[in-house]
Amino acid sequence: MKYKNKGVIIPFVIVFGAVLAIILVSLLGYVSYRYEQAARQTAKSNALEAAEAGLNYYYWYVIHTLEGKSCSQLTTYWSTTPLGVPYYDGQLKNQSGTVIAEYKIEVTPPARCSTIIMAKITGWDKNHPTIKRTITARLRKPSWTEYSVVANDIMRFGTGTETWGPVFSNNGIHFDGVAHNLVSSNIPTTYFDPDYGVDKPGVWTALPDESQVFLAGKEFPDTYKDFNQIGVDFGGIMKPAAQQEGLYLPSLRGNPHCGYHIILRNDDKVNVSQIRSCGPSSYEIKNEKNLVTYDLPSNGLIFAEENVWVEGTIKDARLTIAAADTIGGETTNIYLFHDVNYTYHDGRDVLGLIAKDNVTVGLYSNDYLNIDAALVAETGRVGRDYYRSSDSLTYYKRNTITVNGMIATNRRYGFAWTCGESHCSGYRTRNIIYDNNLLYYPPPFFPTGDHYSIDLWEES
Repeated sequence: MKYKNKGVIIPFVIVFGAVLAIILVSLLGYVSYRYEQAARQTAKSNALEAAEAGLNYYYWYVIHTLEGKSCSQLTTYWSTTPLGVPYYDGQLKNQSGTVIAEYKIEVTPPARCSTIIMAKITGWDKNHPTIKRTITARLRKPSWTEYSVVANDIMRFGTGTETWGPVFSNNGIHFDGVAHNLVSSNIPTTYFDPDYGVDKPGVWTALPDESQVFLAGKEFPDTYKDFNQIGVDFGGIMKPAAQQEGLYLPSLRGNPHCGYHIILRNDDKVNVSQIRSCGPSSYEIKNEKNLVTYDLPSNGLIFAEENVWVEGTIKDARLTIAAADTIGGETTNIYLFHDVNYTYHDGRDVLGLIAKDNVTVGLYSNDYLNIDAALVAETGRVGRDYYRSSDSLTYYKRNTITVNGMIATNRRYGFAWTCGESHCSGYRTRNIIYDNNLLYYPPPFFPTGDHYSIDLWEES
Protein backbone atom coordinates (compact mmCIF):
# COMPACT_ATOMS: atom_id res chain seq x y z
CA MET A 1 0.00 0.00 0.00
CA LYS A 2 3.00 2.24 0.59
CA TYR A 3 3.85 2.43 -3.12
CA LYS A 4 0.37 2.33 -4.45
CA ASN A 5 0.53 5.77 -6.21
CA LYS A 6 4.10 5.59 -7.33
CA GLY A 7 3.14 5.27 -10.95
CA VAL A 8 1.06 8.43 -10.71
CA ILE A 9 3.63 10.52 -8.81
CA ILE A 10 6.42 10.05 -11.31
CA PRO A 11 4.50 11.44 -14.30
CA PHE A 12 3.30 14.31 -12.13
CA VAL A 13 6.85 15.17 -11.17
CA ILE A 14 7.88 15.07 -14.79
CA VAL A 15 5.04 17.34 -15.88
CA PHE A 16 5.67 19.72 -12.99
CA GLY A 17 9.37 19.86 -13.80
CA ALA A 18 8.63 20.52 -17.42
CA VAL A 19 6.25 23.34 -16.55
CA LEU A 20 8.75 24.73 -14.10
CA ALA A 21 11.47 24.54 -16.75
CA ILE A 22 9.28 26.36 -19.22
CA ILE A 23 8.54 29.05 -16.66
CA LEU A 24 12.21 29.38 -15.79
CA VAL A 25 13.21 29.52 -19.44
CA SER A 26 10.55 32.15 -20.12
CA LEU A 27 11.59 34.09 -17.07
CA LEU A 28 15.23 33.95 -18.08
CA GLY A 29 14.24 34.98 -21.60
CA TYR A 30 12.24 37.88 -20.25
CA VAL A 31 15.08 38.92 -17.95
CA SER A 32 17.52 38.59 -20.82
CA TYR A 33 15.20 40.59 -23.06
CA ARG A 34 14.82 43.31 -20.45
CA TYR A 35 18.54 43.32 -19.88
CA GLU A 36 19.16 43.62 -23.60
CA GLN A 37 16.58 46.38 -23.84
CA ALA A 38 18.24 48.21 -20.97
CA ALA A 39 21.62 47.67 -22.58
CA ARG A 40 20.34 49.01 -25.89
CA GLN A 41 18.78 52.00 -24.18
CA THR A 42 22.06 52.67 -22.40
CA ALA A 43 23.87 52.29 -25.71
CA LYS A 44 21.50 54.78 -27.34
CA SER A 45 22.06 57.23 -24.51
CA ASN A 46 25.81 56.76 -24.75
CA ALA A 47 25.64 57.21 -28.52
CA LEU A 48 23.78 60.53 -28.17
CA GLU A 49 26.14 61.63 -25.41
CA ALA A 50 29.07 60.81 -27.68
CA ALA A 51 27.53 62.80 -30.55
CA GLU A 52 26.97 65.77 -28.24
CA ALA A 53 30.54 65.48 -26.98
CA GLY A 54 31.75 65.52 -30.57
CA LEU A 55 29.68 68.63 -31.33
CA ASN A 56 30.95 70.39 -28.20
CA TYR A 57 34.51 69.55 -29.16
CA TYR A 58 34.05 70.81 -32.70
CA TYR A 59 32.38 74.01 -31.47
CA TRP A 60 35.30 74.60 -29.11
CA TYR A 61 37.69 73.93 -31.97
CA VAL A 62 35.96 76.40 -34.31
CA ILE A 63 35.97 79.16 -31.68
CA HIS A 64 39.67 78.71 -30.98
CA THR A 65 40.73 78.15 -34.59
CA LEU A 66 38.57 80.25 -36.89
CA GLU A 67 37.43 83.34 -34.97
CA GLY A 68 39.29 86.45 -36.02
CA LYS A 69 40.50 85.04 -39.33
CA SER A 70 40.24 87.13 -42.48
CA CYS A 71 38.60 85.94 -45.70
CA SER A 72 41.94 84.92 -47.21
CA GLN A 73 42.92 83.09 -44.03
CA LEU A 74 39.59 81.24 -43.99
CA THR A 75 40.06 80.35 -47.64
CA THR A 76 43.50 78.93 -46.89
CA TYR A 77 42.18 76.98 -43.93
CA TRP A 78 39.33 75.35 -45.85
CA SER A 79 41.55 74.53 -48.82
CA THR A 80 44.06 72.52 -46.76
CA THR A 81 43.13 69.75 -44.29
CA PRO A 82 40.42 71.17 -42.05
CA LEU A 83 39.16 69.15 -39.10
CA GLY A 84 36.13 67.09 -40.06
CA VAL A 85 36.85 67.00 -43.81
CA PRO A 86 36.28 64.30 -44.88
CA TYR A 87 35.86 63.16 -41.25
CA TYR A 88 37.38 63.15 -37.77
CA ASP A 89 37.15 60.26 -35.28
CA GLY A 90 36.95 60.95 -31.54
CA GLN A 91 36.34 59.06 -28.29
CA LEU A 92 34.27 59.53 -25.14
CA LYS A 93 35.84 58.22 -21.92
CA ASN A 94 34.50 57.71 -18.42
CA GLN A 95 36.13 59.02 -15.25
CA SER A 96 38.55 56.11 -15.10
CA GLY A 97 39.73 56.79 -18.63
CA THR A 98 37.99 53.83 -20.26
CA VAL A 99 36.56 54.43 -23.72
CA ILE A 100 32.78 53.96 -23.53
CA ALA A 101 31.73 55.53 -26.81
CA GLU A 102 33.08 56.97 -30.04
CA TYR A 103 32.02 59.64 -32.53
CA LYS A 104 32.70 60.83 -36.06
CA ILE A 105 32.63 64.48 -37.16
CA GLU A 106 31.81 65.22 -40.81
CA VAL A 107 31.84 68.85 -41.96
CA THR A 108 30.46 70.57 -45.04
CA PRO A 109 32.80 73.51 -45.75
CA PRO A 110 31.15 76.93 -46.14
CA ALA A 111 30.98 78.98 -49.31
CA ARG A 112 33.97 81.21 -49.90
CA CYS A 113 34.42 83.75 -47.07
CA SER A 114 31.18 82.58 -45.45
CA THR A 115 31.10 81.75 -41.75
CA ILE A 116 28.27 79.20 -42.03
CA ILE A 117 29.49 75.67 -41.26
CA MET A 118 27.30 72.55 -41.38
CA ALA A 119 28.49 69.68 -39.17
CA LYS A 120 27.18 66.11 -38.83
CA ILE A 121 28.30 64.19 -35.76
CA THR A 122 27.53 60.48 -35.37
CA GLY A 123 28.04 58.75 -32.02
CA TRP A 124 27.92 55.07 -30.95
CA ASP A 125 28.46 52.94 -27.85
CA LYS A 126 31.75 51.03 -27.77
CA ASN A 127 29.98 47.72 -27.04
CA HIS A 128 27.10 48.33 -29.46
CA PRO A 129 28.69 49.94 -32.54
CA THR A 130 25.61 49.33 -34.68
CA ILE A 131 23.44 51.54 -32.45
CA LYS A 132 24.13 55.09 -33.64
CA ARG A 133 22.75 58.58 -33.04
CA THR A 134 23.41 61.49 -35.39
CA ILE A 135 23.27 65.24 -34.73
CA THR A 136 23.21 67.86 -37.47
CA ALA A 137 24.29 71.34 -36.41
CA ARG A 138 24.86 74.71 -38.04
CA LEU A 139 27.61 76.96 -36.71
CA ARG A 140 27.82 80.57 -37.86
CA LYS A 141 28.56 84.13 -36.92
CA PRO A 142 25.34 86.16 -36.66
CA SER A 143 24.91 88.40 -39.71
CA TRP A 144 23.45 91.88 -39.95
CA THR A 145 21.14 90.44 -42.58
CA GLU A 146 18.99 88.98 -39.80
CA TYR A 147 17.00 92.25 -39.80
CA SER A 148 14.89 94.00 -42.38
CA VAL A 149 16.12 97.27 -40.83
CA VAL A 150 18.96 97.77 -38.34
CA ALA A 151 19.89 101.33 -37.38
CA ASN A 152 22.16 103.35 -35.12
CA ASP A 153 20.05 106.49 -34.87
CA ILE A 154 16.62 107.78 -33.91
CA MET A 155 14.21 106.33 -36.45
CA ARG A 156 10.80 107.38 -37.71
CA PHE A 157 8.69 105.10 -39.88
CA GLY A 158 5.77 107.20 -41.05
CA THR A 159 2.34 106.33 -42.36
CA GLY A 160 2.74 104.56 -45.69
CA THR A 161 5.65 102.43 -44.48
CA GLU A 162 5.20 98.67 -44.29
CA THR A 163 7.97 96.36 -43.06
CA TRP A 164 8.37 92.61 -43.15
CA GLY A 165 11.12 91.19 -40.97
CA PRO A 166 12.59 92.39 -37.63
CA VAL A 167 13.32 96.10 -37.14
CA PHE A 168 15.96 97.30 -34.65
CA SER A 169 17.69 100.52 -33.67
CA ASN A 170 20.28 101.39 -31.06
CA ASN A 171 18.15 104.49 -30.47
CA GLY A 172 14.44 105.20 -30.23
CA ILE A 173 11.88 104.23 -32.86
CA HIS A 174 8.69 106.11 -33.75
CA PHE A 175 6.63 103.77 -35.93
CA ASP A 176 3.34 104.84 -37.55
CA GLY A 177 3.30 102.32 -40.40
CA VAL A 178 2.63 98.59 -40.24
CA ALA A 179 5.27 96.21 -38.86
CA HIS A 180 4.71 92.53 -39.59
CA ASN A 181 7.60 91.47 -37.34
CA LEU A 182 9.13 92.51 -34.03
CA VAL A 183 10.23 96.14 -33.59
CA SER A 184 12.94 96.56 -30.96
CA SER A 185 15.29 99.21 -29.58
CA ASN A 186 18.37 99.35 -27.35
CA ILE A 187 16.81 102.21 -25.35
CA PRO A 188 16.20 100.96 -21.76
CA THR A 189 13.17 103.17 -21.02
CA THR A 190 12.72 106.49 -22.88
CA TYR A 191 14.52 108.75 -25.36
CA PHE A 192 14.16 112.38 -26.43
CA ASP A 193 12.22 112.47 -29.70
CA PRO A 194 13.35 115.57 -31.64
CA ASP A 195 10.23 115.55 -33.82
CA TYR A 196 7.97 116.01 -30.79
CA GLY A 197 10.39 117.66 -28.35
CA VAL A 198 9.51 115.31 -25.49
CA ASP A 199 10.64 111.99 -24.05
CA LYS A 200 9.03 108.92 -25.58
CA PRO A 201 9.26 105.15 -24.91
CA GLY A 202 12.01 103.25 -26.72
CA VAL A 203 9.48 102.02 -29.31
CA TRP A 204 6.18 103.83 -29.76
CA THR A 205 3.49 104.96 -32.18
CA ALA A 206 1.38 108.09 -32.41
CA LEU A 207 -1.54 106.07 -33.76
CA PRO A 208 -4.36 105.26 -31.29
CA ASP A 209 -4.32 101.46 -31.67
CA GLU A 210 -0.77 100.12 -31.53
CA SER A 211 -2.00 96.56 -32.06
CA GLN A 212 -2.66 97.62 -35.66
CA VAL A 213 0.90 98.90 -35.94
CA PHE A 214 3.07 96.33 -34.15
CA LEU A 215 1.51 93.15 -35.48
CA ALA A 216 4.23 90.99 -33.88
CA GLY A 217 4.86 93.24 -30.89
CA LYS A 218 7.61 95.60 -29.74
CA GLU A 219 10.52 95.20 -27.36
CA PHE A 220 13.10 97.33 -25.56
CA PRO A 221 15.84 97.24 -24.51
CA ASP A 222 17.43 94.84 -26.98
CA THR A 223 21.12 94.04 -27.61
CA TYR A 224 23.33 96.88 -28.89
CA LYS A 225 24.67 96.54 -32.45
CA ASP A 226 28.16 97.93 -33.12
CA PHE A 227 28.35 99.70 -36.49
CA ASN A 228 32.13 99.95 -36.15
CA GLN A 229 32.30 96.26 -37.09
CA ILE A 230 31.64 97.16 -40.72
CA GLY A 231 34.65 99.44 -41.07
CA VAL A 232 37.10 96.59 -40.52
CA ASP A 233 35.98 94.95 -43.75
CA PHE A 234 36.80 97.82 -46.10
CA GLY A 235 40.57 98.20 -45.83
CA GLY A 236 41.44 95.03 -43.97
CA ILE A 237 39.46 92.43 -45.89
CA MET A 238 37.40 93.73 -48.79
CA LYS A 239 39.99 95.78 -50.67
CA PRO A 240 42.74 93.08 -50.61
CA ALA A 241 40.22 90.42 -51.59
CA ALA A 242 39.02 92.52 -54.55
CA GLN A 243 42.59 93.17 -55.66
CA GLN A 244 43.50 89.48 -55.48
CA GLU A 245 40.46 87.67 -56.88
CA GLY A 246 37.65 90.18 -57.27
CA LEU A 247 37.13 93.35 -59.27
CA TYR A 248 38.98 96.39 -57.90
CA LEU A 249 38.06 99.85 -59.23
CA PRO A 250 40.77 102.35 -58.23
CA SER A 251 40.47 106.00 -57.33
CA LEU A 252 39.98 108.43 -60.23
CA ARG A 253 41.45 111.40 -58.39
CA GLY A 254 43.46 113.73 -60.59
CA ASN A 255 40.82 113.55 -63.34
CA PRO A 256 37.39 115.13 -63.64
CA HIS A 257 35.28 112.42 -62.10
CA CYS A 258 32.27 111.48 -60.01
CA GLY A 259 32.78 107.73 -59.74
CA TYR A 260 31.81 104.51 -61.50
CA HIS A 261 28.60 103.45 -63.21
CA ILE A 262 27.96 99.72 -62.72
CA ILE A 263 25.28 97.99 -64.79
CA LEU A 264 24.55 94.43 -63.71
CA ARG A 265 23.77 91.90 -66.42
CA ASN A 266 22.01 88.54 -66.36
CA ASP A 267 24.83 86.76 -68.22
CA ASP A 268 27.46 86.72 -65.42
CA LYS A 269 28.95 89.97 -66.69
CA VAL A 270 28.93 93.59 -65.59
CA ASN A 271 29.39 96.85 -67.49
CA VAL A 272 31.54 99.50 -65.81
CA SER A 273 32.14 103.06 -67.02
CA GLN A 274 33.77 106.15 -65.53
CA ILE A 275 31.42 109.03 -64.72
CA ARG A 276 33.13 112.31 -65.62
CA SER A 277 30.38 114.69 -64.51
CA CYS A 278 27.22 114.45 -62.39
CA GLY A 279 24.58 116.66 -60.79
CA PRO A 280 25.84 118.13 -57.49
CA SER A 281 22.55 117.68 -55.64
CA SER A 282 20.44 115.52 -57.97
CA TYR A 283 23.34 113.08 -58.53
CA GLU A 284 22.24 112.23 -62.07
CA ILE A 285 24.90 111.06 -64.52
CA LYS A 286 25.71 113.75 -67.09
CA ASN A 287 28.75 112.36 -68.85
CA GLU A 288 30.56 109.02 -68.79
CA LYS A 289 33.24 107.23 -70.81
CA ASN A 290 35.55 104.20 -70.97
CA LEU A 291 32.90 101.47 -70.85
CA VAL A 292 34.45 98.10 -70.00
CA THR A 293 32.70 94.73 -69.66
CA TYR A 294 33.97 92.39 -66.95
CA ASP A 295 33.10 88.87 -65.91
CA LEU A 296 31.54 88.72 -62.47
CA PRO A 297 34.42 88.13 -60.03
CA SER A 298 34.98 84.59 -58.78
CA ASN A 299 34.88 85.67 -55.13
CA GLY A 300 31.71 87.74 -55.60
CA LEU A 301 33.25 91.11 -54.69
CA ILE A 302 33.48 94.45 -56.52
CA PHE A 303 35.31 97.12 -54.53
CA ALA A 304 35.52 100.78 -55.64
CA GLU A 305 37.59 103.59 -54.15
CA GLU A 306 34.93 105.94 -55.54
CA ASN A 307 31.22 106.70 -55.57
CA VAL A 308 29.22 104.06 -57.40
CA TRP A 309 25.97 104.20 -59.39
CA VAL A 310 24.27 100.78 -59.57
CA GLU A 311 21.43 99.39 -61.69
CA GLY A 312 20.52 96.28 -63.69
CA THR A 313 19.69 92.61 -63.15
CA ILE A 314 21.68 89.64 -61.85
CA LYS A 315 21.02 85.99 -62.55
CA ASP A 316 22.36 83.02 -60.56
CA ALA A 317 24.86 85.33 -58.85
CA ARG A 318 26.00 86.15 -55.33
CA LEU A 319 27.65 89.57 -55.35
CA THR A 320 28.68 92.41 -53.06
CA ILE A 321 29.51 95.91 -54.32
CA ALA A 322 31.38 98.10 -51.84
CA ALA A 323 32.30 101.79 -52.13
CA ALA A 324 34.94 103.18 -49.76
CA ASP A 325 37.91 105.50 -50.11
CA THR A 326 40.66 103.83 -48.07
CA ILE A 327 43.35 106.17 -49.45
CA GLY A 328 42.29 109.78 -48.93
CA GLY A 329 39.16 109.39 -46.84
CA GLU A 330 36.83 111.14 -49.30
CA THR A 331 33.09 110.64 -49.00
CA THR A 332 31.99 107.54 -50.91
CA ASN A 333 28.35 106.81 -51.67
CA ILE A 334 26.23 104.39 -53.64
CA TYR A 335 23.54 106.01 -55.80
CA LEU A 336 20.34 104.36 -57.04
CA PHE A 337 18.06 105.72 -59.78
CA HIS A 338 16.77 102.66 -61.60
CA ASP A 339 15.70 99.15 -60.66
CA VAL A 340 18.16 96.65 -59.24
CA ASN A 341 16.59 93.24 -59.81
CA TYR A 342 17.06 89.56 -59.11
CA THR A 343 16.09 87.04 -61.77
CA TYR A 344 15.26 84.53 -59.04
CA HIS A 345 13.96 85.15 -55.53
CA ASP A 346 14.72 81.72 -54.09
CA GLY A 347 18.26 82.35 -52.82
CA ARG A 348 20.11 81.84 -56.09
CA ASP A 349 20.48 85.62 -56.48
CA VAL A 350 21.94 87.67 -53.61
CA LEU A 351 23.28 91.23 -53.77
CA GLY A 352 24.87 93.44 -51.13
CA LEU A 353 25.48 97.19 -51.59
CA ILE A 354 27.79 98.57 -48.91
CA ALA A 355 28.82 102.24 -48.79
CA LYS A 356 31.32 103.82 -46.45
CA ASP A 357 28.98 106.81 -46.25
CA ASN A 358 25.50 106.88 -47.83
CA VAL A 359 23.23 104.77 -49.98
CA THR A 360 21.19 107.43 -51.73
CA VAL A 361 18.25 107.43 -54.12
CA GLY A 362 18.71 110.38 -56.50
CA LEU A 363 16.24 113.00 -57.68
CA TYR A 364 15.45 111.51 -61.10
CA SER A 365 14.63 108.05 -59.77
CA ASN A 366 11.92 105.72 -61.06
CA ASP A 367 8.38 106.52 -59.95
CA TYR A 368 8.08 102.86 -58.97
CA LEU A 369 11.55 101.88 -57.82
CA ASN A 370 12.48 98.28 -56.97
CA ILE A 371 15.72 97.43 -55.16
CA ASP A 372 16.54 93.74 -54.65
CA ALA A 373 19.53 94.02 -52.32
CA ALA A 374 20.87 94.28 -48.81
CA LEU A 375 21.78 97.97 -48.29
CA VAL A 376 24.40 99.13 -45.79
CA ALA A 377 25.51 102.71 -44.97
CA GLU A 378 28.35 102.43 -42.48
CA THR A 379 28.73 106.05 -41.36
CA GLY A 380 25.87 107.69 -43.25
CA ARG A 381 22.27 106.90 -44.04
CA VAL A 382 20.13 104.94 -46.46
CA GLY A 383 17.54 107.25 -47.98
CA ARG A 384 16.64 110.10 -50.33
CA ASP A 385 17.42 113.80 -49.98
CA TYR A 386 14.70 116.39 -49.47
CA TYR A 387 13.73 117.78 -52.87
CA ARG A 388 11.35 120.65 -53.59
CA SER A 389 9.08 121.31 -56.54
CA SER A 390 11.64 123.90 -57.63
CA ASP A 391 14.17 121.07 -58.09
CA SER A 392 11.81 119.22 -60.41
CA LEU A 393 8.06 119.55 -60.54
CA THR A 394 7.87 116.00 -61.93
CA TYR A 395 10.40 114.17 -59.78
CA TYR A 396 10.41 115.76 -56.32
CA LYS A 397 7.55 113.46 -55.32
CA ARG A 398 7.58 109.78 -56.23
CA ASN A 399 5.06 106.98 -55.86
CA THR A 400 6.43 103.69 -54.46
CA ILE A 401 9.80 102.28 -53.45
CA THR A 402 10.20 98.59 -52.62
CA VAL A 403 13.33 97.24 -50.99
CA ASN A 404 13.40 93.46 -51.14
CA GLY A 405 16.32 92.62 -48.84
CA MET A 406 17.36 94.63 -45.78
CA ILE A 407 18.65 98.03 -44.66
CA ALA A 408 21.48 98.85 -42.25
CA THR A 409 21.84 102.58 -41.67
CA ASN A 410 24.07 104.48 -39.25
CA ARG A 411 22.07 107.70 -39.43
CA ARG A 412 18.35 108.25 -39.67
CA TYR A 413 16.92 106.54 -42.73
CA GLY A 414 14.14 107.88 -44.91
CA PHE A 415 12.79 107.76 -48.46
CA ALA A 416 9.98 110.24 -47.74
CA TRP A 417 9.48 113.63 -46.11
CA THR A 418 6.39 115.03 -44.45
CA CYS A 419 5.51 118.66 -43.87
CA GLY A 420 3.16 118.59 -40.91
CA GLU A 421 0.87 115.71 -41.80
CA SER A 422 1.27 115.99 -45.58
CA HIS A 423 3.62 114.09 -47.86
CA CYS A 424 5.85 116.75 -49.40
CA SER A 425 8.87 114.95 -50.89
CA GLY A 426 10.10 111.47 -51.77
CA TYR A 427 8.17 108.22 -52.00
CA ARG A 428 4.59 108.18 -50.80
CA THR A 429 4.64 104.39 -50.23
CA ARG A 430 7.64 102.53 -48.78
CA ASN A 431 7.73 98.73 -48.72
CA ILE A 432 10.64 97.13 -46.89
CA ILE A 433 10.35 93.40 -47.49
CA TYR A 434 12.76 91.14 -45.68
CA ASP A 435 14.48 88.54 -47.88
CA ASN A 436 14.49 85.36 -45.78
CA ASN A 437 17.31 83.93 -47.91
CA LEU A 438 19.66 86.50 -46.36
CA LEU A 439 19.33 84.98 -42.90
CA TYR A 440 21.67 82.08 -43.53
CA TYR A 441 23.16 83.07 -46.86
CA PRO A 442 24.19 86.74 -46.69
CA PRO A 443 26.08 88.35 -49.57
CA PRO A 444 29.83 87.65 -49.82
CA PHE A 445 32.01 89.55 -47.31
CA PHE A 446 28.95 90.89 -45.54
CA PRO A 447 29.51 92.13 -41.95
CA THR A 448 28.88 89.60 -39.20
CA GLY A 449 29.13 89.44 -35.43
CA ASP A 450 32.36 88.57 -33.64
CA HIS A 451 31.64 85.08 -32.36
CA TYR A 452 30.45 81.76 -33.73
CA SER A 453 27.31 80.23 -32.26
CA ILE A 454 25.24 77.10 -32.79
CA ASP A 455 21.89 78.20 -34.18
CA LEU A 456 20.64 74.83 -35.41
CA TRP A 457 20.65 71.51 -33.52
CA GLU A 458 18.61 68.54 -34.63
CA GLU A 459 18.86 64.78 -34.42
CA SER A 460 18.59 63.11 -37.77
